[in-house]
Amino acid sequence: MTRIPNTKSVVSYAYTIKANGIKIGNLQGFNPSSNRALERIREIMNELDDTKEILPGRTDFQITIDRLETYDQAMMEAFDYPSFDFIHEIIDPIDIIEEIQGPQGKVRIIQYQNCWLQSINKTVREGTISVTESVTAWPTNVRIIRPR
Repeated sequence: MTRIPNTKSVVSYAYTIKANGIKIGNLQGFNPSSNRALERIREIMNELDDTKEILPGRTDFQITIDRLETYDQAMMEAFDYPSFDFIHEIIDPIDIIEEIQGPQGKVRIIQYQNCWLQSINKTVREGTISVTESVTAWPTNVRIIRPR
């Protein structure tokens, strides 16, 4: 017999973007993904091409951030920039801290450390006058912290 899940639970997410320990911005969309390389092991001279084993490689993480908003003054302070106008000017890594609060107040924190910006996309729509900036970043480390 299948149990019905408890639908009275609420999960909340909060994000902090930091550089050199200083909060430098916020975001509206956060899409982490991961990809693991796999290697097929086959027998030599096997005509049937059957796979004997699959060996997993390392996992690579990628993050896409939508509607990233940066705080100009904090950016200048965190990176020691003389001025800051556009996201593509960020040439140093950033940290993204994801805080997840589940039922009964259980908290889990995921730190995406030393994220290097890999690509930046900007969409401008006239009429409704909306500007959306999307950034793809590659984190150097991903750490899960389970507070006690």
